Amino acid sequence: MSFRILLRHWLACLICCLPLLVLLLIPQLMRSRAGSGELLMVGTTLLLALLIAAFILAPEISARFAPARDGWEPGSALRSTRQLWRRRPGATSAALIVAVVIYAAGQLLGYALAELVPYVTENPGRLSDPDAAMWTIRYPAYALQALVLYISTTGAVAVYALRLRTLHLDLRGGAPASA
Repeated sequence: MSFRILLRHWLACLICCLPLLVLLLIPQLMRSRAGSGELLMVGTTLLLALLIAAFILAPEISARFAPARDGWEPGSALRSTRQLWRRRPGATSAALIVAVVIYAAGQLLGYALAELVPYVTENPGRLSDPDAAMWTIRYPAYALQALVLYISTTGAVAVYALRLRTLHLDLRGGAPASA
């Protein structure tokens, strides 16, 4: 696995997953203390949809930014991925498991960062004004945590995409069209 190809995949995921970053940067949709329970439910649903879409479309992202001969080109990578899941279910499952572990590690890193640099504090104005918000969001700290989560999430998607590409090339015995 080429480090340069991994970086190319990661850059591609950073660009293609920008809607995920936008969502992560809206505290009212991602944190119960910043918005209502209904908004949190909308945000969580959007997050899940964007994560699923990122992993499903990872092969196509890979094929656009790092194409390879024999079926790993834009428009055919998803079909090649379906074939991989049929022919090599253990290896493709392992690729997905590794990606999920990377994603989970990123979540833990984000949690640790939130402990070190808290993004939410109790609103002292709440004591004198019962109608004031209960919590104050420190947006720079919140945005830092969102960026860490975004970078780790796109890293997980990139590793998954690269592993699928590598499995495809191994199965075909082909070489990359452009490295």
